[in-house]
Amino acid sequence: YAPPAGAPYTGEDVRVPTTAGFALAGTLTIPKRRNGRVPAVVLITGSGQEDRDEAIPAVPGYKPFRQLADTLGRRGIAVLRLDDRGYGDSGGDASTATTADYASDIRAALAYLKARPDIDAKHLFLIGHSEGGEIAPMVAASDPSIAGIVTLAGPALSGREISRAQVTYAVNRDSALSATQRDSIVKSQNTILDSAAAHQPWVKYYLTYDPVATARQVRVPVLILQGGHDHQIGPDQATTLAAAFRAGGDKDVTVHVFPEVDHLFLVDPTGDPGSYPMLPSKSIGGDVLGTLTDWIVKHSK
Repeated sequence: YAPPAGAPYTGEDVRVPTTAGFALAGTLTIPKRRNGRVPAVVLITGSGQEDRDEAIPAVPGYKPFRQLADTLGRRGIAVLRLDDRGYGDSGGDASTATTADYASDIRAALAYLKARPDIDAKHLFLIGHSEGGEIAPMVAASDPSIAGIVTLAGPALSGREISRAQVTYAVNRDSALSATQRDSIVKSQNTILDSAAAHQPWVKYYLTYDPVATARQVRVPVLILQGGHDHQIGPDQATTLAAAFRAGGDKDVTVHVFPEVDHLFLVDPTGDPGSYPMLPSKSIGGDVLGTLTDWIVKHSK
């Protein structure tokens, strides 16, 4: 997790205390050249247990949060990235946690940054990917002091609706299935989800949570980034999410869809999740990084 050689920022291993009584392990990168306090970003991972780089073992070389930290650090922005609770070097128990609990962890991260003398508490941002793009609005809705949030493939539908769309996409691509078999698989999805929800708090919360209702309560600046080839969170959800923020009275909402990009924000001709490991590049492109970083820098002034 250390910075690359010659980076214009330093990396510090940190422990973030939470109200639940455990600590989150992370890395805080801070620009070397600074005149007083610096703006800072907290990165929020997607669903499933992930480390502070948001690495995915099935997609070797994919470390988007390391890329974001490096890019933002070179533009004068501090970045805090964390191992999820119960994963890596972080404490806590993920088996009983819901998305709301992960939102509490992010509030703890913000409190940690606000207490540091080298961080500008008036310019703190959240950047969330996938489920992280659901968590960022949850935190911002109750904390108007946040300078802005960025959602990367943030959902606008309930988990039940998202799961149904994902299963429908998968079965429609399987030519070995008959129309009857496809229909049967899609119809059985609710039963499978309800069974999981009976034993897994995260699933139960995920199925019914409404991101649109929360978005209507957010008043801080919002940047929505979305991949046009995303088949996990469809690009139409970016439009729905933006409309919800604006309907609530948020006057600073920007949407940018990258046509050739998938859910991981990698250039991808099909966007099929099954092909992620075979993609030639596992790095986020400069167009995505530049759009995001320019927005953060602009709102840091």
